Amino acid sequence: MAEKPSVARDIAGVIGGVRRHSGYIEAREYTITWAVGHLVTLADAHDYDRKYKKWSAEDLPIVPKPFRLKVVESSKEQYNVVASLLKRAKEVIVATDAGREGQLIYELIALSAGYKGKAKRLWLSSLTEGAIREALNGLKNNIDYRNLYFAGFARAQADWLVGINATRAMTTHAGTLLTIGRVQTPTLAMIVHRDCQIEQFKPEPYFELEVIFTHVNGEYKGKWFDGDKQTRFNNKESADRILGKVKGQSACITKLTQKTVPEQPPQLFDLTSLQRTANQKFGFTADQTLKLAQSLYETHKVLTYPRTDSRYVSDDIVPTLRKRLSAAGKMFPELTDLIPHVIRPTKRVVNGAKVSDHHAIIPTETTVSTTLRPDERKIYELVTKQTLAALLVPAEWASTTIKTTMGGELFKTSGRVLVKSGWKSVFGTDTPDSTDKKVDDEDTQATLPMVEEGDKVTARDAVVLSKQTKPPSHFTEASLLSAMEHAGRQVDDETLAEALKDRGLGTPATRASIIEKIKRDGYVEVNKKHLVATNKGRALIEAIHIDALKSPELTGDWEHRLAQIESGNDDAGQFISEITEFTRTVVATINQTQVDMILEGQSISREAVGTCPLCGGAVIETKKSYGCVNWKTQGCKFTVWKRISGHKVTQTQVKELLTKKRTKRLKFKSKAGKDFEARLVLTPDASVEFEFERRAGKGE
Repeated sequence: MAEKPSVARDIAGVIGGVRRHSGYIEAREYTITWAVGHLVTLADAHDYDRKYKKWSAEDLPIVPKPFRLKVVESSKEQYNVVASLLKRAKEVIVATDAGREGQLIYELIALSAGYKGKAKRLWLSSLTEGAIREALNGLKNNIDYRNLYFAGFARAQADWLVGINATRAMTTHAGTLLTIGRVQTPTLAMIVHRDCQIEQFKPEPYFELEVIFTHVNGEYKGKWFDGDKQTRFNNKESADRILGKVKGQSACITKLTQKTVPEQPPQLFDLTSLQRTANQKFGFTADQTLKLAQSLYETHKVLTYPRTDSRYVSDDIVPTLRKRLSAAGKMFPELTDLIPHVIRPTKRVVNGAKVSDHHAIIPTETTVSTTLRPDERKIYELVTKQTLAALLVPAEWASTTIKTTMGGELFKTSGRVLVKSGWKSVFGTDTPDSTDKKVDDEDTQATLPMVEEGDKVTARDAVVLSKQTKPPSHFTEASLLSAMEHAGRQVDDETLAEALKDRGLGTPATRASIIEKIKRDGYVEVNKKHLVATNKGRALIEAIHIDALKSPELTGDWEHRLAQIESGNDDAGQFISEITEFTRTVVATINQTQVDMILEGQSISREAVGTCPLCGGAVIETKKSYGCVNWKTQGCKFTVWKRISGHKVTQTQVKELLTKKRTKRLKFKSKAGKDFEARLVLTPDASVEFEFERRAGKGE
């Protein structure tokens, strides 16, 4: 049983003797079928009780005991095929994606269909003929992977409990659909926090003193520093004082440091680093990159499995690396001259301990046989170049530092020149951002004149530079992916931070869909490649008073526990029991806190505007009216509509109505389109009526 039809066809092609049928393939003594993602999932809330179709705060929390399964409606036809085949099967070979989620897909299908027979496990990292044949010859016992299923099923139940209950609680409390998720909400919170940092940032002025020195062999710039790392003055007067002190003074080179500095090759790509680089280089969204890499893996078979979180390969892959590069080099002939220079991989490339489900994304040994689309070619080239660069020698820079003394003050100059291109030969001048190294070249000069310690120089010009501190940058998809990957840095608890170090927020396979979802739900918009929170997104984060829901801490705790379940050191039942109690706390806290409603991108305060004249409850603003909070629980019907005869009623006017029983004169428009003036008055039965001014008669 494969996870997708394309994988099933590839396996059948290797076995041979193929006969195709609707929903499955026969190949010699094997019947090969497939899922289409999840065929079976957790039942919806309304599947337990029809009353849950209507969202009500009184019904929360919803805690199924036990959880039920349901067949995904859009996949019923394929499920029926698989279920009927399972009933006849003597043994099953599980060939779903190798990992927690792939294991869960198979186990839920088997559970739903009632299959209890033998099962083996096929573990694939690429779909080449050789890799499939090798995996078929090395089948494992499926029981060895049961803990993956227990962890996956526990994760699904926990997400159901927190996601459904928190979303329903917040939505019914706020009056509009507000989705909350274990990964999406802290991701949104990071964006909101960054936006607020930028808006609240107050630039601080600072000053630098720069001198252009003239040597017989050429000129160079020097920046004042205090002998340590400080190069800035907090005020212009201090900078001007040093300028006055050194102006007209003789200068001398007091220290010259020259050394060769190596720059290590980049690491191989995992999915997140590939998505970051493709976003920086081509502007691809994370979702686009995933789909392109998936096509290169499934359709063209020229890349290994892309949904990986590892940047390493295991020892058994090392002998195949040259062949893989040679196959890719047929599409990129400009790289073929570099392949003979590949060295034995270092620990930056080979580390079996850091390869869990799948190794890094690298080319396969298959040559491209069909035409790649331009965007597919870009991703294939990125991976090929990254793999080749990772297997070449370090680049080397000649780094020079000049310290010049003038008037008793020190000035520093830095320069560097590439003397050995090494791995950089792969990219030419187009060095990838994927090395995750950002070199601040603002004060680094490409070339410097030949100088010696003790040489005399003259100051041709000296100037005080006026600068300002800069705010942090808005998130791009590239930087957000990095922040999600390294979310553990935001968590104080060492154990949770360690769990997040390996997993981060979400997984490489889900981060793209999370970013797409918060964009689709209207919480975030894209502005010139920047991800910016909308008013709706901000209001949601401000409305959540449970820190665990909007910080990476919850995910860190879950991932730590799930990893323990995978290794057999924790109990899934106990985990779900604790998540259930947490869910009860979430619902209770949401119901007890003030929430801002989010309507058409604007937040509306739910702070009481007055006291209900019928039952004494709080009167709050809703989408179309001002009404009593007890309308759901006690059926109180007190309402003041926001639009009355063409007039938009304000909070101030409602407060006046509730306290003084009448408003000032207001302007209205009749159904016939005529303007008129009247007061709104509150009658003894708490209805709202017009009160018109009396006009004076003749005898009065």
